[in-house]
Amino acid sequence: MLTRLLVRNYAIISELDIQFNQGLTIITGETGAGKSILIGALSMVLGKRADSSALFNADEKCVIEGHFDVAGKGLEPFFEENDLDYEPISILRRELTVSGKSRAFVNDTPVNLSQLKELATALIDIHSQHEVLSLKTAEFRTRFLDACADGGAKFQEYSSQYSAWKALRIKANELKKQLTQATADQDYLQFQLDELTNINLIEGELAEAQERLSMLENAEEISSTVSNVVEALNGMDGGLLDALRRIESELRSLSSKFPKATEWKERFHSNLVDLEDISRELETYQGDVDSDPQELLALQERVDEILRLMSKHRKNTEAELIQFKNELEDKLKSIGSSDEELTLVLAQLENSGAELEKLANELSDSRVAVAGKLAGLISAELKQMGMPDAQLNILVNKEELSALGQDRIEIQFTANLGQAPQDISKIASGGELSRLMLAVKSEMAKTAQLPSIIFDEIDTGVSGDVANRVGRKIQHLSTMMQVFCITHLPQIAAKASSHLYVFKELVGGKTVTNVKQLTPEERIVEIAKMLSNANPTQEALAHAKNLVHESN
Repeated sequence: MLTRLLVRNYAIISELDIQFNQGLTIITGETGAGKSILIGALSMVLGKRADSSALFNADEKCVIEGHFDVAGKGLEPFFEENDLDYEPISILRRELTVSGKSRAFVNDTPVNLSQLKELATALIDIHSQHEVLSLKTAEFRTRFLDACADGGAKFQEYSSQYSAWKALRIKANELKKQLTQATADQDYLQFQLDELTNINLIEGELAEAQERLSMLENAEEISSTVSNVVEALNGMDGGLLDALRRIESELRSLSSKFPKATEWKERFHSNLVDLEDISRELETYQGDVDSDPQELLALQERVDEILRLMSKHRKNTEAELIQFKNELEDKLKSIGSSDEELTLVLAQLENSGAELEKLANELSDSRVAVAGKLAGLISAELKQMGMPDAQLNILVNKEELSALGQDRIEIQFTANLGQAPQDISKIASGGELSRLMLAVKSEMAKTAQLPSIIFDEIDTGVSGDVANRVGRKIQHLSTMMQVFCITHLPQIAAKASSHLYVFKELVGGKTVTNVKQLTPEERIVEIAKMLSNANPTQEALAHAKNLVHESN
């Protein structure tokens, strides 16, 4: 149960510290006093999205804390799974900085919003006045039946299986798409691979081939030039090398008489050795530059083919072209493996679908079983709330599988004798929907065994004796759980075991919301005001006392 709520710097709340008790806590106040702001603050603690515009003072952070008595609620596994310290009185805290950043904590340990929301769903349910419309939605109707059947356990099992089945179906469709595309491309991929396989390319081959090709294409010119150089170096009539050897001999002779000539001789000798080496290489090479038309043609074709394939596949080097060939081989292999993978996934999908259908049937059986029981219980409760001729049918109609199961839940209702029940979205009035939702929430609360529930003006559209009956229903519910009820009706306010009054006041030139715990005497006055006006008459005070007396 909620034992304490601390709010600082939120909306028009400067600072509040409210203590709560078990039973029925009624919250009243003038329209616009800030009753719904309290719910908004509590909603933030329970994981609602935060907005920096909610800051009362834009220069300070907002802090909201909810203290919950969780002893005996079986929540220890949640704290252990999320690595949180378990405390019998656990504190949920939200902080909103001036920059708009939000942080959440459970017992001073940081948590994310999903963790906060998961814990919150086990602690308290907030029913807003607009939630009555959710009775018309398929999601709420199925959630209602499942919650009353087994607390939603079967639906959770089905939902988990549905997610797994859906993921397999998506994977299978993607594999089919990939396989269809790959199969369509298979012939072209094989053609490309054959081209690259047949050429049998070796990395570095192109540069060598181009060098050899250049030599063969210019063989005659190269041969003539080499011959001329060899002749110049080693001519029969005395070439350049003979002349240089004579110079070396002169320097050798000079060095014995002139020391400086020794250095010249050594340097000259070194260059002469290089020239002699070049001469020998040229003589050897002279025989290797003969033109070979067949080799020239073969090399031209080879180089052209390599360059064509590089251009075709937009590759800059042989290494890139070889890598592309390997990729083609992998793609062709993957077509076969994709076919095998698809076969495996389709088998898994079939098994998953069979299990999903089994769970869907079990879920349907569970819903059918509880639907008839609930229809009778809710009809009886509606009679207690001033609808003696109320009839309610809950129909479970099978349809296609979806995230909610294979059922479409229809709630048929009539409040009038002799009128056939019809879907509530077509005939129920606001007051009828409010009472129906109260009955629904009561049944859900019994099964879910939530510690606390908040009704924000669930009495919309009712008055007089009907309001009194609704109040009794809420009061009875508070014997099983902690109940908060925001109301404008004195008949309901009189049922409180604790009464909070919300009001506005001017503090430091700013309007702020405040909350006061009313004494028994102050309760009488407040209820009398709700019966008459701001200055209640003696008759109104007497009526208020009578209402409180009858409610206790």
